[in-house]
Amino acid sequence: MKPLCIIATFLMIAISLTSFTTKTPTLVGKWKGEDAGEVGIITFDKAGYVSFTVDGEVVGGKNYSVDGIVMDMVYETDDSVTPHTIDFIFKLNEGQIEVSRMLGIYELVDEKTLILNMKFDGKERPVILDENSVEQITLRKIK
Repeated sequence: MKPLCIIATFLMIAISLTSFTTKTPTLVGKWKGEDAGEVGIITFDKAGYVSFTVDGEVVGGKNYSVDGIVMDMVYETDDSVTPHTIDFIFKLNEGQIEVSRMLGIYELVDEKTLILNMKFDGKERPVILDENSVEQITLRKIK
């Protein structure tokens, strides 16, 4: 077989294999949602930081300041359980000391839809996704 034929055959195989690959949805990115008439954005980054943006004000992420105290807000997930769990964790001292944790559950419906149910008071984690819950929000990926 000629080298050109071999290359062409490998290219055809590679193209056909990639066409069957499905894209796994990911939390990383910017998600927009509306709650009680207020529009907000949650940003998850690859390094594990999370931030909220409401009315142009950013809360969370890496090295944000609250009353002169510099903190980080990170997220942890567990996809091995159903519903998947997610925690938003506030940390001091470059992530060495955990200050508080918000507990939640989530579902990535598809690449562009995230359902999030969070307990912002740090109490028990929600156990089910419930569209009637005031603590649940559906977000759309914008970036």
